[in-house]
Amino acid sequence: MSTSPHRLPLVDLRADDAEIGRYAALLDSLGVALLAFAADGTPALRNAAAEELLGDSTPTWIDENGRPLRDDERPQLQVQATQQPVHQRAVGLRTPAGTAVTWCRASAFPVFAADGSLRRVLLLLADRQHRGRVAGDRQELPTHDPLTEVFNQRHIDILLDDESRRARRYGTPFAVALIAIDHFAACCLAEGEGRVLARTARLLCHSLREFDMIGRHGADCFLIILPNVRVNEAMVGLERLREAVETRSAEGGATGLTISGGVSEYTGEDAPALIERLTSLLASARESGCNRLCVNMDLF
Repeated sequence: MSTSPHRLPLVDLRADDAEIGRYAALLDSLGVALLAFAADGTPALRNAAAEELLGDSTPTWIDENGRPLRDDERPQLQVQATQQPVHQRAVGLRTPAGTAVTWCRASAFPVFAADGSLRRVLLLLADRQHRGRVAGDRQELPTHDPLTEVFNQRHIDILLDDESRRARRYGTPFAVALIAIDHFAACCLAEGEGRVLARTARLLCHSLREFDMIGRHGADCFLIILPNVRVNEAMVGLERLREAVETRSAEGGATGLTISGGVSEYTGEDAPALIERLTSLLASARESGCNRLCVNMDLF
């Protein structure tokens, strides 16, 4: 088994339970939880890191934007249904004993019997919080912005780095948008900054796909990551999002809001360069009169 520091070692897809046990012990040393399931979904094994992470409870699974996952969206059940691996998905786990969410990167892999039938499903959960700790400080850093309840800037930047690495490794596309509230200062004077930001965040989340990721990025901006789509496909959904904010924000007599944004696709650059490009596109959208999206036309 490979022990590259850049990706977790993969157990052989026809491994027996003894090898899976050795793999579980190795992952313990890396602080990665491993759970093995039988082909029918019943639990078969968990390592010490999984015991520490989950305890005796059955957690609620949360997607990237804080929504509960359906059973068929859980990585191990997706593998059980498709017999295809699931790589590096961001999930949250909330135990019945508390309200805090533990954010993990989840991967799941099938293990086959000699006749080619599914024998085991392995679920790996790497606690994301360990990556955000200062040496010697064991207090977990927050992942969500308390005002808007979307990801905070530190965490959405981590997710952008993760999505970039996945795109480089597997060749999967993703689009990114930097969305700003038009005439933000005037809206805040009329309604209050907190109310404007929270209301806009709710409208944005309502119009996104369940696996899209959104976080605060600066005073009046939101960064949206749209996995597995090209920029032309992303523009269709983002235009619907822009129109939804314009029409729904004034419901119930509230002050109407509009948004502008810069939209691009990941092309191999580092995150600061990508954010700089989005910022320039956003500025162009605002200079053109606001309530519009400006896309990088070089990608068409």
